[in-house]
Parts: sequence; C-alpha cells; structure tokens
Amino acid sequence: MLKHNMKNQPRAYQPLNHVALLVPSVKKTASVLERHRFSIGPAEEWEGEGTMEIYVGDGDSQSALLLLMQPLKEGPYARAMQKRGPGLHHFAIDVMNLESFIDELSGSGWYLHPRSLWTIKNSQTAYLARPGTPMLMEVKQREEVKNKPGFVQKIEMPLTNRDVGMLEALGISDVIPSPSENSWIYFNGVRLNIKELY
Repeated sequence: MLKHNMKNQPRAYQPLNHVALLVPSVKKTASVLERHRFSIGPAEEWEGEGTMEIYVGDGDSQSALLLLMQPLKEGPYARAMQKRGPGLHHFAIDVMNLESFIDELSGSGWYLHPRSLWTIKNSQTAYLARPGTPMLMEVKQREEVKNKPGFVQKIEMPLTNRDVGMLEALGISDVIPSPSENSWIYFNGVRLNIKELY
C-alpha cells in the first residue's frame, strides 16, 4: 500500500491522501476505470484551479485515492499538460504539522515550490518540486490524519536513483523504478499501464 511514514519522526503511520493524474478527459479515463468496478466519484469543476476533477476509490474507507484532473482553462495545469503531456502529476500527503514536516526535509533534495509562499498561508498546503523529477508533492496540514487502506497500492514509473532517494526521504516506498519507459499503477491486484488510461 502506498504510504507516508518518515523515518525517525514522531508522527504515526500516515497514508497518502491521493495520487493525481493529469488527463485530457476525466470522463473518458473514469469510463476506463469503471470497467474494473472501481468506485467513481462525480465530476466537479474547480474554477480557481481551472480543472474538472474526479476521485476514484471510496473516500470513506480508503486513502491513496486516484484523482483525475483535466485542465479546462489557462493556468498551471494547462501549462503542465502542454509541457509534459498527460500522466502522473502529483502525490498528496496529509501531515499534522506542516512546518515541522518541511523542516525535516532539509537536505532531502526537495525544493519548496514558489507557489507555496501563498498556499501555506491560505490553505496550509505546501508544494515540493525538483527540476527533472517527474512529479510534484502536495503536503497539506490536517487536524486529523486517519489510517485507512490505500486504493492505489503501488506505482511503477521511470525513476532515477535520485528520485528514489527523494521519495524515500518522504517515507514513500511503494513507488518503484520501472524497467522500461512505461508507468504502471496497481489497485487490488489490477495492474494498469497509465498510458492506457487516457
């Protein structure tokens, strides 16, 4: 199961909140996943983000949900789609204390994304990035972090040794290097090529 569990930290085991895929059409991707009888949430438009989003998985009983994101207008997600195309966009981690979590990452290789200067103040959310690393990290402070089984259980993707070390610094161990240029995502015994989802 995808998990966040930093070494030498006082916080208890904490699973990921979600894994986000940027796709051309959330409805098309949801219909592919629906064939596997996964729980599909409603499509919601987020004006401020400029996206349409659908969660896949049961948010009441599971963590590590799959978040499908479709850019609807100009903004960071449309730019990411233009620059990198569809695929894995970010992992989201819930923490009890955002400031101490970020302090503990010193020397890990992650950089605080400039957007975080605004989001930390306004939504207690930080974004971590590193040029050349194929995903962002979203870290959100919560009043409570519940330990629930993960819907997304493992991800296999092209990673460098540096990427693996940076993920390990966050306590993420079930994102593993792919032996090819393909990325795979695992749900309850189902292994799907991420490219086939869009």
